[in-house]
Amino acid sequence: MLCNLDRDFNTTVKSKIYDVVVVGAGQAGLSISYFLSKSKINHVVLDQGKLGNAWLNDRWDSFCLVTPNWSITLPGCEYSGSEPGAFMSGKDFRVYLKKWATSFNAPVEEHVVVDRIIKEGENFYIGTNQGKLKSKQVVIATATYQRPRIPEEIKELSRNILLLPASDYRNPSTLPDGGVLVIGSGQSGCQIAEELNKSGRQVFLSIGKTGRLPRRYRGADCIEWQKDMGLLDRTPGMLDSPAIRFRGDPHLSGANGGRTLSLHQFKKDGITLIGRITGIKKNIVSICNDCESSLEAADKYASDFRLLVDQYIASTGKYAPQATQTELMGEPLLEDIGTVQNITEIDLHRKDIRTVIAATGFKYDFSWVEPAALDDFGYPITKRGVTGTPGLYFMGLNWMSKRKSGIIFGVAEDANYLAPIIIENIGKT
Repeated sequence: MLCNLDRDFNTTVKSKIYDVVVVGAGQAGLSISYFLSKSKINHVVLDQGKLGNAWLNDRWDSFCLVTPNWSITLPGCEYSGSEPGAFMSGKDFRVYLKKWATSFNAPVEEHVVVDRIIKEGENFYIGTNQGKLKSKQVVIATATYQRPRIPEEIKELSRNILLLPASDYRNPSTLPDGGVLVIGSGQSGCQIAEELNKSGRQVFLSIGKTGRLPRRYRGADCIEWQKDMGLLDRTPGMLDSPAIRFRGDPHLSGANGGRTLSLHQFKKDGITLIGRITGIKKNIVSICNDCESSLEAADKYASDFRLLVDQYIASTGKYAPQATQTELMGEPLLEDIGTVQNITEIDLHRKDIRTVIAATGFKYDFSWVEPAALDDFGYPITKRGVTGTPGLYFMGLNWMSKRKSGIIFGVAEDANYLAPIIIENIGKT
């Protein structure tokens, strides 16, 4: 259980040499700090904002985790509450992180922006807005959600229309009056579109080939099935292409107890589904004629997943009930097929659309970590977080060692592997 203590963390970097500097005070960075603290390693954890800031300020007000509470398996802080199958809100998870950090006196320094890391000889030099630090080893735990990605094709939007990255959206009342165009049908885009529609807004949703997962199927949550079937333990070497690491997550929701998000249901509820945006000039939006094929891709993803679960149940002899109608909710009915409007252009002014929300993911940039070797995608080259540069490590990257490396459920395992290596190498310097 977490202690009930709370405290403010430091805001000024100490002028000293550290054994380890950890950049990023999210769940990945704190997981490493937990093991380093247990071994009394001289280290500091730097964060550009407040601890857990991303869960508080980079999500909308009603945001909930899409993974169940039982999957919160942070080291020394496994979920032990009364609702393992529920979904914690982003605000509550931020409190959870802070209490956990307090429980082991994590040496977190807040409001420290790291802009450069170089290595000279055996030491690393870390440039920050609070001055330069020196360290024997460095762990980069900034994940890949560093800057919102705004596609070039939508940057010529009329200035009297608000363009907002999904990370800046808070709730419907904070937007200008009028309709909203949401670009992107991943987890964020679908949840935001649904919330706006329920608030009474006219919503257009530009969809892509992102898949759909059933929230529950045959008596268990889809995350539990993925864990049981070993899908979360897949390694990068199992992928057909390294580009798969950067695909958007299937649309799914943890809000209101968790549920399936269905584009077919969105359409019935009044959301206008359109294809991929190919360009925006002033107020005219050009649209690809691929809406129906994107719907089919989402349906196939869900169908393939259900088939995989069925095969797993059959091959293992595991007992599982047959799927209920509620679990199959969101599946297309006969009358749903082939009924999507072919919209190839929208005049935002005529439709009274005054806001465009870009739910198009994030950019990552590791160019500031000069000793890091990057692959053709600009992604750090590591072996389970260990780089080719002695003393330099990464934590929390998507597909770093396994599929689950980039989610809350996976960071403890990666930290438990990486921390002993770091500690052993300290003894060698």
